Amino acid sequence: MSKRGENIYKRKDGRFEARYVKERDINDEIVKYGYVYGKTYTEAKLKKQKAMENINEIRKKEKELALKKFNSSIFAWLNAKISIKETTYYNYYTIIESKINPYFKNIKLRDVKDIHVVNFTRKLMEEGLSNKRIKDILLILKQFFKYEKMDINIIYPKVPKNLIVTFKEEEVQIVEENLLDSNNMREFGIVFVLFTGLRIGELCALQWKDVDLEKQIIRVRKTLARIKSKEKGRLKTEVIIDTPKTETSVRDVPIHDDLMPYLRKLKANNNEEYFILTNTNRFVTNNQYYNYYINMLKKLNIEKHSFHTLRHTFATRALLNGVDIKTLSEILGHSSVKITLDRYVHVKKEEKLMQINKLPLLSKRQFINQL
Repeated sequence: MSKRGENIYKRKDGRFEARYVKERDINDEIVKYGYVYGKTYTEAKLKKQKAMENINEIRKKEKELALKKFNSSIFAWLNAKISIKETTYYNYYTIIESKINPYFKNIKLRDVKDIHVVNFTRKLMEEGLSNKRIKDILLILKQFFKYEKMDINIIYPKVPKNLIVTFKEEEVQIVEENLLDSNNMREFGIVFVLFTGLRIGELCALQWKDVDLEKQIIRVRKTLARIKSKEKGRLKTEVIIDTPKTETSVRDVPIHDDLMPYLRKLKANNNEEYFILTNTNRFVTNNQYYNYYINMLKKLNIEKHSFHTLRHTFATRALLNGVDIKTLSEILGHSSVKITLDRYVHVKKEEKLMQINKLPLLSKRQFINQL
């Protein structure tokens, strides 16, 4: 027999059934019951209490969600990411402020549906953003929705694999002939990247203490970047030197034998704390060195390419000259060999063709003998 108000009954099969209110309408009328079962009265009662607690927790979250505004909630999520790097924080902040919030700010958080994300994606495409850029923006949204425990479906646009552009061999030769023996470290820096694959931020942050000429290695431990100022309402930016974004970017890069005499000459008796591009205690920023690099290409009558083309050229030449993919991946600081393979798959195809062409054509040999 049930105790008054508890709605727990013993069934004919010997089990105890506990009924509870699972759903009410806007007028607080009961529209649905839930049921739990137990071998004993106490077990059924405990299961019912647990089920009701879960429902109350869900209703509490729904009420909280109803009061939440998209604008404040997404920034609260961003500020809660305590492990995020400073450069990543300001990248996220800029994307939220310039792209995400202008679209979602007038929509209550609880009202966000799949269709809103679909229309938002369409809007970004109409703005002419690349599929990769759109995917990066949607990935931030996905993290936020996951944090809020919102089940929102996100469809990413397909990102085509970019064709890797490299300098031609004759262009590499021009760079070597004009800059290899230079007494100007900024000029030599361009050759330096062609033989190390360093990123521009890593190069700008490099000090002589990071270049071990005895062990013939470069210790990549930091990178230079420009970020927005933390001070609210200010448009100023600041340059910071921080650890690289990923653990694998912290690495030791070997120095080519042929570069050693030039590096020794350039270093001479310089202070270990000096930045290698300036040979002073003052660094050159990424933008400043990029502009210097572009002007140098123009001076050498070489077609304009991004600074990253130097890195791609290093990787491509390394693979074609027999450097194994695992070693190259570590030198480049990729988080996995798969990234290196995917990025330079065209090189592996060229290498396979070179290797297959080493097989002798026996019929050709017979033909030559007949002559």
